Amino acid sequence: MRSILSLGLVALAASASTVSAETAVVVLEFGPGGSVHRTTTTYTESNSAAVASFWDAMHRPTKRGSMVQHAGMPVVPDLFTIANAGIVLGLQGGSVKAMPTATSLLDAAASVDNVVGHVHIPGQAGADLMKRASSNDLKIIAKEDISSRLQSTADTAARGELEGIETLSLAVDNVDEAAVADEQLSNMLKTLKKKASENGKTVVLHLVVEEEGASRRRLDEGNNQNNQNNNNNNNAYSNERTMYEIQTFNLYLWTSVGLFTIVFSVMSAFTAMPLMPDTLLFGEMGKMAGSD
Repeated sequence: MRSILSLGLVALAASASTVSAETAVVVLEFGPGGSVHRTTTTYTESNSAAVASFWDAMHRPTKRGSMVQHAGMPVVPDLFTIANAGIVLGLQGGSVKAMPTATSLLDAAASVDNVVGHVHIPGQAGADLMKRASSNDLKIIAKEDISSRLQSTADTAARGELEGIETLSLAVDNVDEAAVADEQLSNMLKTLKKKASENGKTVVLHLVVEEEGASRRRLDEGNNQNNQNNNNNNNAYSNERTMYEIQTFNLYLWTSVGLFTIVFSVMSAFTAMPLMPDTLLFGEMGKMAGSD
């Protein structure tokens, strides 16, 4: 009996910890901007596949035309303006709360410079997101290499010399690692903000952070809205059109209207053309009759 109760309590604790965990994706834009926009939806919950489709639409030109971003997301790429560089930075470990720079970016209610929007995924989806973002085997940056790696990536991105998405992952398993990572993250943000503007390059940084206890808090705040959209978690979350879909629709619509107007004007000109005798033909016939 005791063993059954113990197993039940363990299972309950495991399920509670899973429910309370949440992965947040913070989208920041540096430089001239205009490559990503926040939508009007107030529902920020999504899934890994939707976030991956957003990254593909933004930073992978070969998939930009064929890849359709999942509907209902709080952030969408611009149809005409493309970012010069994209960086996905993952923070893994249980000491993220000891990083004041990272935690300030996670606050959706606060107005933070360069933050475009937030996407929240229930559960621990950080590893899955990083795997989807990276085309190669992802390696966690060692503590002693954090400074040089983040700064070199920021410098290269600010020059617009990155191809596709640059994926980085940091481990913050203790307070010391969290302090180092937070300091270098702050330096990286300052470098991107300064040099991207100086070089006229648009850089988008996607910060992937796993939060403990955030999902339970968000569930209490928006329980009604979550229940309404829970069945659509793996598909479109609402009937709202994304910015990308609106821009595509307007592009096709007005291109079709313009082509129809041109064809109609040409056909009208041909129809209204006056019928006149062909003087060249009649002249040749006259010459032939005179020679006879």
